[in-house]
Amino acid sequence: MKSENLELNGLGPQQAKSERARNAIINATINSLFEVGYAETSLVRVAKLAGFSKGAIQHHFPSKEDLIAQTLDKLVSRTMPPNSSSYNARTVDEALLRAWKKFVDTPPYRALIEILNAARTDKNLKKRIGRNLVKWRKRMDVQSLESYEAVDGDDEEVVMLLNMNRSFMRGLLMQEQYGFSQETTLQYLHKWIEMLSPLLKLKDK
Repeated sequence: MKSENLELNGLGPQQAKSERARNAIINATINSLFEVGYAETSLVRVAKLAGFSKGAIQHHFPSKEDLIAQTLDKLVSRTMPPNSSSYNARTVDEALLRAWKKFVDTPPYRALIEILNAARTDKNLKKRIGRNLVKWRKRMDVQSLESYEAVDGDDEEVVMLLNMNRSFMRGLLMQEQYGFSQETTLQYLHKWIEMLSPLLKLKDK
């Protein structure tokens, strides 16, 4: 079915095969980042997880930076499906909680955090993904404005509040390292949403 969809989108059989291979490699990379972290995610390990040779991996992604950059794009794009801010929710509280459950408190998002943390000290990685991160941030800001409005009508406040929300949710995942229980994390999350939601409204679709 996936192959048929790719061909319907204008890709021939060989291109569809290549795209399937790239997707399998990227998915294996996400699994590796989640399971063992950035430092231990090598082309050799990804090749084993994906069922390819290292040479086959390098045919699609010549270096680890190439692979991580493409993986980053997939990880960020999964948090931005159509209407991702509202998720067909009836209230802001419901929309923010669904964002946490569906996109943040997940293995792929933890894989994303592994990349972001690594880029702080890995100069080659930071150089490679820096522009993409800026591009994705701008796209997320646009999507925030498409789905939310501030109670006071200030678009800049919408962008600020949704960026604060993403930062807070990422921070909650990091708090796991300090021994926070799931129950405590959810208490913090609900308190945060309680404070944030009165400042926002969902836009009518």
